[in-house]
Amino acid sequence: MTSTEKKIPFRVEFTRILELLANQIYQSPLALLRENTQNAFDAIRMRESLGQKFNPAINVIVNDDQIIVSDNGIGMTAEEIETNFWYAGKSGKNTDAARAAGVVGTFGIGAMANFGVADKLTVESESAVADGRTLSSVRKSDLSTDVAAILVTPVAKTGESGTIVRAQLAPDKALSVQDARTYLREFVEYVDVPVFFNDDKISGATLRDALPSERHSWSKRRDDISLAGILSGDLYLFGMASGELRIVLENVRSAVGSGRAGSIVLVQGRNVVRTLRSGFGLAAVAVQSVYRWGGVIDLPFLQPTAGRESLDTHSNQLLQQIISALDNLISPIAAEHAESFSNDGFLQWIVTTKRYLICGPLEVTPRPSGKPEALESIVERGGLRYYRGRDQSVIQTHASEDEPLVVLSQRAPRRNCELHYLRMKGITEVDISPKVTEELSLVSLSFAHSALATRLTKILEEDYFLGVEIRFGSISGGLSLLVTETQTPVVIYFDPASSNIFPLLELYANDFNSFGAFVKDFVRSTVFPRVANLVPSSTREGAEAFLRHLNSNREWFEYELDDRADLEEVLEDLHAGKLTVAEATRRLTDTDRSFVEVSSSGTAPLSSVVRKIADDDGEELDSDSFEPRPGIDRREEETNARILTSDVPVNGYTCFLSLSDRVQREKGDFFLQPHSTEIVWSGRKVIFVFQHHSKRFGLYYDILCPGLVEALSGRGPRVTSTILTRSRTFIPIPPEIAEIFVPKAGERKRLEIRCDILYLEEKGVPRS
Repeated sequence: MTSTEKKIPFRVEFTRILELLANQIYQSPLALLRENTQNAFDAIRMRESLGQKFNPAINVIVNDDQIIVSDNGIGMTAEEIETNFWYAGKSGKNTDAARAAGVVGTFGIGAMANFGVADKLTVESESAVADGRTLSSVRKSDLSTDVAAILVTPVAKTGESGTIVRAQLAPDKALSVQDARTYLREFVEYVDVPVFFNDDKISGATLRDALPSERHSWSKRRDDISLAGILSGDLYLFGMASGELRIVLENVRSAVGSGRAGSIVLVQGRNVVRTLRSGFGLAAVAVQSVYRWGGVIDLPFLQPTAGRESLDTHSNQLLQQIISALDNLISPIAAEHAESFSNDGFLQWIVTTKRYLICGPLEVTPRPSGKPEALESIVERGGLRYYRGRDQSVIQTHASEDEPLVVLSQRAPRRNCELHYLRMKGITEVDISPKVTEELSLVSLSFAHSALATRLTKILEEDYFLGVEIRFGSISGGLSLLVTETQTPVVIYFDPASSNIFPLLELYANDFNSFGAFVKDFVRSTVFPRVANLVPSSTREGAEAFLRHLNSNREWFEYELDDRADLEEVLEDLHAGKLTVAEATRRLTDTDRSFVEVSSSGTAPLSSVVRKIADDDGEELDSDSFEPRPGIDRREEETNARILTSDVPVNGYTCFLSLSDRVQREKGDFFLQPHSTEIVWSGRKVIFVFQHHSKRFGLYYDILCPGLVEALSGRGPRVTSTILTRSRTFIPIPPEIAEIFVPKAGERKRLEIRCDILYLEEKGVPRS
């Protein structure tokens, strides 16, 4: 070492580190109440184990500036105070004898909890097994690992063994007396040692006090039962008239550790279990059970974490095994009582274990009698069928005294129990397949019927390449249309009285100018979903033919199928979050580009093109459907606008952006086919992925904006709402980012566009 070099020690501001540790380990400043009271409780348990005769008691005094916890337990010698209490991490209770006595704490760090709120700590103790009484104290500001600051001095004996801990609170750490009482009572409510808080006794409750009442409809006792090889005890199972179950397990003996006998009290539907050890509170936990048990569990082997805020992993695992074993023990007992079949937890246990054959006592209300009756009784009479729906016309049609009908519950798990029991007993379901109940003859059709049939046929043949034959008739089940023949020509029946068809017939007579647009929307939203798999382009051959059409313009750059950056892999990585949008874009290089310029003068209201959109058929296709669907067809309309906006959302969108002229010219035909829509944005990028309904290829449309799109990225499937006009196609802009696309007065925005075909199917799609 040179003359200019020196060594220095690593120094710690001990009081600051101590406060940080105390606040990290103990989440509540009231934790010193629990820790000091627990130490007092353990001291009493250890003195009791010696066989000494005394009247155990713990006294807690809380006022504005100090907390005092005193006990008449085993006490400590001067040596024990030094080597255990003032030595963080060491404990005199981490022994077999102490655990057998029923102590709770074994970490040896409880004293630290005081220094989260205390300026000074004083400990006075007199041992029950050795001579002498000791007083020790220290200020938090004096604590150090380098300097001896804790004063330890002998004082005169009083003849009363035990310990008094005084915590002098810091001026800024005053505690609410009421909050302190409520907090401490949670931990000592069930201990059998008298605990007094400001002279008010807050302990002594029994675990059975956790029951709402002892009233019950039936009960069952099983002595010396075993649970999962972990514990044994005497079981009391109570059933309420409502079907609710309650469990009391007493005289619990552990097979995995020593300690005093425990108890368990559980009530359905409370979800949270308070755990105890030797009656002293540990932590509240949740356990998995079909019964959603809550209550109190006192077991000698439960081990809390250092801060007592939860149980350790092993204890949680043992507790879950015990609860699962209890579920499987009490459920077969409950099955012997009819009330239990009103209990959803019990029915869920049946579903989980698939023990449906015990569901005979489950009461249902067969139609038409309307009188509750057990399933097993109805099944024995014969002639029974069941129905899973709620259509009253079906029920009235199929239910009779000779052939009663069980209308299955709409609520799980009862529905599953009813269904599987009936199936196992050979009971069949009524046939409610939709049928054409009455076909309208040609002579009975009006001009409106004929006009609608002609328009439907033309749209399906010209726009979807699907040859059809349109007929009219009454359809069962309330359906508006029914496909009865899937070979070309596809036969489709329409019910003119249905809520979807009747308004179209009325529109023909009263508003012919709107008739065509409404029929197109009706085909898009209602007819197409029912015939999508029959549309020629949905087949491999049809998709390949359409792809050859798109590929006919060779000026377009396309990704080679054996390109080094597999596009499907890039998209999967993008969706999984493994790539950013920028990284994905860099991997999708060498694409053709074009531009779209938008200005305030190029913005028009959506209503100028789409005056009204016919309502979707909510029964079959709601506005949240992300399945492939056709665009909104307004090809009879002409517009020069680049952006369409609306105050009234269309499928959730109020802004629509036109494709670039080049993309429209070369690939606009893609949007004539049904497709799905997915949109991703981040930074300056907005990427659209339109997938053809054959799921064999798609179109990638990438917009580079002049500024940041949004601070937060977004992604996901969207409702397809492409708008087709005579010369332009408009794609929907998510409302989260619409503002960036709509120019202000006098403003011009230049958007850079990249667009390519995506091969979404396996390699080998034929190329033209």
